Order: sequence, then C-alpha cells, then structure tokens
Amino acid sequence: MNKSILTFALTLSGLLFFGTLFSQSTNFPGWRGVNRDGKVSCFQAPAEWPKELTKVWEEPVGLGDASPVYVDGRIYLITSIDSVETILCLDAKKGKEIWKTPVNKAPKVTGGASTHPGPRSTPYVYDGKIYTLGAGGVVACHEIKKGKMIWKNEEYTDEVPQFFTAASPLMTGQLCIYPLGGKEKGCVVAFDINTGNQIWKCTGYPTTYSSPIFIDLGGPVIVHQAENALVGIMLDGSILGEIPTPGQQRFYNSSTPVVDGQDIYVAGAGTGMHKYRVNLEGGQAVTGIWVNKDMSVSFNTPVLKNGFLYASEARFGYLSCVNAETGETAWADTVKLNRFASTLDLGTVMLNLAGNAQLTFFSPDPTAYKMLARYKVSDTEIYAHPLVVADKIYIKDKEKLTCWVLK
Repeated sequence: MNKSILTFALTLSGLLFFGTLFSQSTNFPGWRGVNRDGKVSCFQAPAEWPKELTKVWEEPVGLGDASPVYVDGRIYLITSIDSVETILCLDAKKGKEIWKTPVNKAPKVTGGASTHPGPRSTPYVYDGKIYTLGAGGVVACHEIKKGKMIWKNEEYTDEVPQFFTAASPLMTGQLCIYPLGGKEKGCVVAFDINTGNQIWKCTGYPTTYSSPIFIDLGGPVIVHQAENALVGIMLDGSILGEIPTPGQQRFYNSSTPVVDGQDIYVAGAGTGMHKYRVNLEGGQAVTGIWVNKDMSVSFNTPVLKNGFLYASEARFGYLSCVNAETGETAWADTVKLNRFASTLDLGTVMLNLAGNAQLTFFSPDPTAYKMLARYKVSDTEIYAHPLVVADKIYIKDKEKLTCWVLK
C-alpha cells in the first residue's frame, strides 16, 4: 500500500462507522452480523444438549442460497419464487408472511451454477430499508415496513462472475457499497442509500464471491477481496493499495477477509491462511506476518475468537483451529463434513453448519476439538448462512426456511 495515501487515511476527520460498529443486540441485519465478524449475542447454551432439535415452524420461501437476516422480530430474505427474485418479510415467532415484494425476473442461471438458480447475496437491513443484490446483478432498495420499492439499479447486469453474483452489500453513513460485474468489468460501486444515485465506481479488479468489510485506519477503509488481489478502498472510491492474492485452480477467493485491529487474515485463495498487518507508524505499509499453508478454506469464512481462528478446511470441511498470533495449527478434526460451510461464534460455544446439513456445536477450546452436539437439519444441501436469535436457529435450505429450538 502507498505510504502517503495511508498517511492521508489517518488524517481524515469526521469519518465514523455508521454501518459496522453497533451495540450488542439480537439483531443480525446483514452478512455475518452487525460487524461482519460472525459473532452472535444473547445465545444461551443449554445445560444439557438434547438428542434432537425441536422444529418450531417451517415455511416454503423459494429457491436461493442468500442468508436470512433478522431485525426487531422480523426475518428478511431474498429468494426466487416462480422465476421472480422476491424479497420476503416474515414474523420470526410464527414464520407467517408479513409482506412479499417482487424485484425482477430471475436470470437464467447456467453452467456450473445451474443447480443454484436463486439469489446468493445476503441482504442488509439498514436505516429502515433493505438493500439486496440479485443473482444477475440487480441492486435494489425497499422500505421494510411494507416492502415498497424505493429505488432499483440494473446497470450492472451485463456481466456476472462465473457462478453468478454472490457478494453482500456494505453500509456506512449515506453509502451502500456493492461488488458488481465479473471478470472483465469487475467493479465496486457506492450508491446513495436514499436515492440510488451512483456516488463513485472503482474499476480494474475482477469480482469474485467475497463480501467487503471495513478496517479502521483512523477512519473506515473498505477491504475488498477481488479475484486476484485484496484491495483497500477509501470512502471516496480512491485506491489505498492492494495485496496480491492469486487463487489456485478451483479456488475463487470466496471467503470474506477477517479483520482484527490492524491485522487482516485471508484464507480463501487455496494458498493457505495468511496474516497481514497494516503499519500505521511508518516503514513498510503492509507486512506479511505468517502463512499456514495447510489451512486454506474454500466457501467458508473463519471466525476469530480469543486469539484463535476457527474454520472449515478447504477440501473436506474438517473443523480446524489456528493460532492467530503464530499461524500454527492448534488442532484439526478428522471427520469429513463439507467445504461449503458457515461458522458462528455464539459466545460460550461455536457453531458450524456444513453444506451436507450437519449442524455442529463445539467448544471454543484451542487445546483440542470438543464436539458438544451434532444435528441433521435438512434433507437438502444447505449453502445459506444460519441465523441464530436467542434460543432460535433459522435454517434456509434449498426452498424452505425452518425455525429450530434447542429443546
């Protein structure tokens, strides 16, 4: 990263995190939660783990791999219903539909992605509105009371990545930020949250399947994982710098970067897990701290807890733990699960939902893998992130949304 630009970043005034640093609550408004770190508040583990989960309700909601989100007693999601991409709002307690709004005709999903015909980008609920991204690149904003459309943008639908659009918006202040386009026309675009007017566009980086996140460098800087580089973008759209992250064959940089202070962890390129540090006191702008070549992820984002990274290994989905300070593998389980997986920090326990519908609870213990319970939660494969609200666990499978409870 360019040192002079980095210094400029530190002198910016008046930049506050409006979209990332929230107080703790049960709300889970976007991809991986309020701070995009996979941490869930207010979950209480049972004194004794039941043999089976109890199903509270189950509703057909449409096709898609986009994760549901939760705000103030309501669940929001985007799916494909009768070949129309549609936003739904459900009552979290009973699963009953509150409103449903069609957005656009669903694109014809082809090639290797054809078995996943619905949207795969998790929406974001922010300032009384829901922001969505369809499988074909349609960006839309609706109010959340009744689902009325506020604005829609279809300017970035002429190119999508190989497996279609799969990246979730990032919010701050008056900006909603989207990775759009594909290999040739990849870009990051900032829109005005109220009007949909384009504020800026950053080009030159092929879009992959990772969602952006903020790092605080004296003000928020966007960390964008492109196909072959990790890119720092200022809130005015200017490039702060980049770190090369070329992917190995059949790896697509689909993991969201993990940020902790000035440290950034990258794990999804098939080259191992990497730790970088942004230096704020002069010298080399970015330093590579360590590489663990044995612990890549594929379609999974690690969760950092108490100095250790918990994740699903890239080939077979083995649950694993890596020391964030040294990069050494603390432990790796030997049970094959699935390289498509979601990981959450529930406080006293960790959660992993694998693509084969195996829901695993385990201890956040760096000394050894200690499974607490495992449940089968669907007859179909699962690619959406689970939603955990207090004692309820919401699972979106191929076409249904199910509410489970640990009783």
